[in-house]
Amino acid sequence: MSERRSLYGVALPASPRHFGRLVESARLAEDLGADLVTVSDHPYLPSELETFTLLALLAGRTEHVLVAPNVAPLTLRPPAMLAKSASTLQLVSGGRFVLGLGVGGPYELTPGFGGAWPGIGQAISALDEAIPLIRRLWGPEPVDHDGTYFRLKQANAGPVPEPDVPIWVGSFKPRMLAVTGRHADGWLPTNAYLDLAEVPELHRRIDEAARAAGRDPGRIRRVFNVMGTISDRVPERNDRLLNGSARHWVTALRDYRDRLGFDSFVFWPVQGDVREQIRLFFEQVHPHVGR
Repeated sequence: MSERRSLYGVALPASPRHFGRLVESARLAEDLGADLVTVSDHPYLPSELETFTLLALLAGRTEHVLVAPNVAPLTLRPPAMLAKSASTLQLVSGGRFVLGLGVGGPYELTPGFGGAWPGIGQAISALDEAIPLIRRLWGPEPVDHDGTYFRLKQANAGPVPEPDVPIWVGSFKPRMLAVTGRHADGWLPTNAYLDLAEVPELHRRIDEAARAAGRDPGRIRRVFNVMGTISDRVPERNDRLLNGSARHWVTALRDYRDRLGFDSFVFWPVQGDVREQIRLFFEQVHPHVGR
């Protein structure tokens, strides 16, 4: 895997009850040295606000951090509109947007909100078609496309994004991992949805798919969403949640980097005050993990 600078970021709640803290938390994370601020994208949940609107706001209230959906469901956001939203956010943020993309999760909730396909198998095939299509839509020329899942005529999603928008895919299962290897600039899994012991095999599947597509696997960034709580008062865990002291977190993240092959981390607080958790992460964990 090629050497690259690690990224450290946070995942923030899209809850309307904590809207004021969303902006405050993003600015705090930036001030403390974060590289990335992400917001989950579950438009079918009435308890969450619309993510792309929030990302535009966060881009306007910050100066340096990348902003990203974590992750946008293709099933509810068709390629042309995803491409248009991404190119717009890349412009208004000054080149700080990353398109986190997936099929939606939990998938069974998306059909009830107007999802395009009744089954996850079709959704994965559609994503396989959509990612190259989105990149074509970012080009200078209008796009005609007559595919299995999407049909476009003279479509253009300008302005052309500068720099190119990275696409990170949230994936866990074999077919999604293959899509990641074929098309993605980054892999964005979450600890809550996988077994740490399986991670080397998941990397291998991505690498094999990348090589089969003529791509260098080392160019695919490996970004780990780490859900958990930093506290001396909670029992230590290091599985589908990471709970425990700052020292425990440092040890775990070093292991995720050195043994499991992740180059970047997004901290997803699940308990306590989000602002205090962010402060602990960037003051007591991040400096001791290293780049």
